[in-house]
Amino acid sequence: MTTTIQALKKVTLALIACNTGGETEKNNLTRSPVFFEFIYGVASDGLCPFEGALHDKCVGERLILTLDASETHEYFGHLFLQMRQVLGLQLMPESMTLEVEVTDVREADNREIVQSLAKALTSGGCGGSCGCGC
Repeated sequence: MTTTIQALKKVTLALIACNTGGETEKNNLTRSPVFFEFIYGVASDGLCPFEGALHDKCVGERLILTLDASETHEYFGHLFLQMRQVLGLQLMPESMTLEVEVTDVREADNREIVQSLAKALTSGGCGGSCGCGC
């Protein structure tokens, strides 16, 4: 039976980010896929829109997202800072296309869940020092 993304599952995604300039201009922000791993559904304020889009997906499924810089913090919620770090982005581009592929969904152990809960509670913002808008 195929495991789908549900609460407290450990999820691994392959991400490719592209800067979407004009209608014909598209530059890769990541040279090859980067991997992003997190525990699904640990934020105290519920699922962020990104997690909502991933709900019930299984290994091999893909999403293509196009986001403006002004909406990325809200869209990724408590995962925003981790996502930006994994993508290697100091500043978010004006517009970005993110290709997301689910590469693994599995049970998380209790220690990973507790660590992820703690991280989600402390990721409310950076205090404004980085210019990310949080």
